[in-house]
Amino acid sequence: MSTLYGVNATKINAMKPSNILSAGEMGGKVRCMIDTYVGLATEVAADVIEMCAELPVGAKVVWGWIECVTIGGTPDLGDYEDTDRYVDEAADNAVTMFNDTVTGLNYAVDMTTAATPDNQVIVTLDATVTLAGVITVCLLYTVE
Repeated sequence: MSTLYGVNATKINAMKPSNILSAGEMGGKVRCMIDTYVGLATEVAADVIEMCAELPVGAKVVWGWIECVTIGGTPDLGDYEDTDRYVDEAADNAVTMFNDTVTGLNYAVDMTTAATPDNQVIVTLDATVTLAGVITVCLLYTVE
C-alpha cells in the first residue's frame, strides 16, 4: 500500500519560499457575505442586482447559495465577467447551492479586466422574472 499526496500536501512536505501556499489554500480566514433583495415587481429581464460588497482581489470563493422565494423566474448568480459563474438558473422557491452547479467553486478573484469586474457579485434576471418576492445570497470565501 502506498501513501499518496495532494498538490498542497506535497508542497507542505517540501516547504521552501518558492512554493509557499497562499492563504486561500491553507490557513486562510473564511469570510461570509449575505445580502437580500426584496423585489418591487417592476424589474424586467436582463436587470442586474448587485449583491454584497466587492470581493477583494485574491479572494477564493469556497461555497455559497442563492435562495429565491416567489420571484417567478430562474436568475443567474455570477459577476460582470461571467454572469452565471456561481449558479446558472437558480430554482424558484428553493435554495440553490454552488456545489449543485460547481461552476464557481474555488474561483480566485483576479480583476484582470476593469470593464468586466469579477469582484462584484451580481444576480441577473431572466426573461420570466416578475420578482414580487425575495432573493437572498450567501457567499463564503477565503482571504488573507
